[in-house]
Amino acid sequence: MPKQKKEITLHFYRPVMLRTFDSGVMVIQSKSHSDVEVFTRIRSMVTTPDALRSGVTASDAAMTLGIAPAMAKEHLLAAEGKGLLCRDVSPDGFRFFVNLLQEVDADDIFLVKDYGIYQTWIKVISAAR
Repeated sequence: MPKQKKEITLHFYRPVMLRTFDSGVMVIQSKSHSDVEVFTRIRSMVTTPDALRSGVTASDAAMTLGIAPAMAKEHLLAAEGKGLLCRDVSPDGFRFFVNLLQEVDADDIFLVKDYGIYQTWIKVISAAR
């Protein structure tokens, strides 16, 4: 009596995916780890008074997001690419700041708003002097 071989295909639910950042870095991340969620957390971080004054580093973001600094830098660069952040590059490394240019009214670039992130930034900077 011949033995029949049965192929067994196991299907596992894989809640992870391979992601490639613009820089070419490839990571395996959770499918539930969305850019919207990460950008929301980054925006909260960069709008604190300390961050408005001095910006954030990849190490700062890593601690807040609970990920490695290299991954945090990739997320910060992605947020910059979306226009959410601006970066300053110095001998000390990268520092990221909230992009205040989004609040500038193209029809009246001289209008100083008395609300929003821009006004909060003005208060923080003025208090630091």
